[in-house]
Amino acid sequence: MSQPKVGEWNPQDPDSLSVTFFPGELARLLLSRLTNKRPSHEVARTGAYVSTEQTLPNLAPNLASNLAHGAGAAEHNARARAYALQHTVKTDNLIPATVSYQSQGRLLLVGPEDRIRRAASLLPAGVKPTLLVSEAVHDAEAADLETIFDATASLAALTLREPSLTGYLGQFQLTGLNGQGERVNLAALCFPQQGFPQQAAAVSEQPREPRFDLVADLGRAPLFALERPPVGYLHLADDQGLAERLAELCALTGIFDKPRYFRLDPEACAFTARGVPGCSRCLDVCPTDALKPINGRIQIDPHLCQGFGSCASACPTGAIAYHQPDANTSGDYLFRLLKHYREAGGEAPRLLIAGENEREWVEAELTRLPANWLPVWVEESASLGIESWFAALAYGASAVRIALGDDAPASVRALVERELASAAVLLAGAGLAADRIALFDADAGEPVSGQPAVALLEKPLKGDKRENLFAAFDALWQANEGSREPLAVPHGAPYGSVELKESDCTLCMGCVAVCPSRALHAVGHAPGLNFIEQDCIQCGMCEKACPEQAIVLVPRLQPVPEARRAVQSLKAEEAACCIRCSKPFAPASMIRRIQQKLAGHSHFQNEAAQRLLMCEDCRVKDVFAALAADPVSQLKV
Repeated sequence: MSQPKVGEWNPQDPDSLSVTFFPGELARLLLSRLTNKRPSHEVARTGAYVSTEQTLPNLAPNLASNLAHGAGAAEHNARARAYALQHTVKTDNLIPATVSYQSQGRLLLVGPEDRIRRAASLLPAGVKPTLLVSEAVHDAEAADLETIFDATASLAALTLREPSLTGYLGQFQLTGLNGQGERVNLAALCFPQQGFPQQAAAVSEQPREPRFDLVADLGRAPLFALERPPVGYLHLADDQGLAERLAELCALTGIFDKPRYFRLDPEACAFTARGVPGCSRCLDVCPTDALKPINGRIQIDPHLCQGFGSCASACPTGAIAYHQPDANTSGDYLFRLLKHYREAGGEAPRLLIAGENEREWVEAELTRLPANWLPVWVEESASLGIESWFAALAYGASAVRIALGDDAPASVRALVERELASAAVLLAGAGLAADRIALFDADAGEPVSGQPAVALLEKPLKGDKRENLFAAFDALWQANEGSREPLAVPHGAPYGSVELKESDCTLCMGCVAVCPSRALHAVGHAPGLNFIEQDCIQCGMCEKACPEQAIVLVPRLQPVPEARRAVQSLKAEEAACCIRCSKPFAPASMIRRIQQKLAGHSHFQNEAAQRLLMCEDCRVKDVFAALAADPVSQLKV
């Protein structure tokens, strides 16, 4: 692997660090060609590319134009921007956690027989594919039919109906119906178990199940109906550039590593609790289908994950966190970038958050935008969520723009637009114009309100996702004397309160048992139900778990920090104390209700009725008191 360039580093000053690794060719092939991603943080056995230097686009035309017009402020801003970008270093993880792909180059061509044989005739030398016919001939009148069939006469074509494909690079499995209507595994038919001795020895003593490494799908409808299919799979809707695209696919032979983009905390997840369904926001926004509910828990397949970051932005609790880099590292970078810009004399900084896919056209736009635009390059634009946008405003940005390219997955774009709708409500509540945070539109002239930008926080925020969001919001709200009335939030936003029908509530604490954020919690020393609005994510589990249907969700956002953080008492009651040990053990109203319902029951008369007034410990002791006094009686039948 290429040796990194390492400058002197002062641990007290992250900006003194300058490290650059150079990319290996395999990383470029794996990530640039197949996932349409520039390998900004990717790792391969042959090399790595982990850049902690902020690259500057060619801004000379912009600067020259400003100077030519004698724009003093523009000149200061241009110099301040150059200084900030050059002296603010990203302290990313230089050796990120990775996941591995292992490919022997076993290629499956699936589709109409004429198209898969044409593809087989164009493969690089030495590649011997498996051919699977899954549908009728595509073009029976094609002029080259006889030629391609002659060229591939040595290759047998198998036929299966209703093919189903799963997996990723090095781990593809295809099943389909044979002539007898049985669903069979194609790889198991084509490759014997003993065909994998090296891999089996490297992993375990047991031979690995046969699989395909690469799949070229030439069918009319793709076998993966995903916005972003797995690495190692290529759907070829037409034959344009067929040879080149197949050569790129076949080059994926060897061992590859890529970052593990996420960190998952199952304990913080609000997907389900005690069988009660809750939040599923992350499942709706993953363009690669890497997230799946398994045994009541969300699980993420790191091999399918391509690092779009939409799941982390959608997660209201921070159970899923983007880890390339993590949120606090990104927030620290934003804080230092804006700080350096101000120190260099820059005014009214506007942040432009852009992913590696958008770098080319964003850099072109920066050359004609005013000099107070600061680019923030991230792995994916959606990896920085609403908490980072508001933190940037609190750090002194006058506006935040998010760049999304035309090729951004629809689910990612929809998520960003939903988050922007919530951001507009919060901005209004904080006394700011809605255009302070928006999508970047190069053709709209980018009108931004004239509200001054002031750095409100002296240190970067280091809490969890929700703490950082509300800390930034509260700073903006106080500085701008924001609204004191509850704000109406968009449908599905993770902010709100609950209403309790006191007369129906029995204080059974079923809601407390399922609440993932402890927004609802018990009083502790006496029967009662408390609530903290800031912690409520509107997952709905309390509403579904309540046997009396006494809880109703109220979507809103309370802008006043003290009111939002306050512990509200939804219901409190006198405790029923044990008639033997005097320990409080249940709400008094619940015990009275039980006595009324069991008053005529034959099993709860006389002494048994008194046990209803005892705690759980004394009740057991009372049941076995007679047996304890006369153990011999247990032997009498």
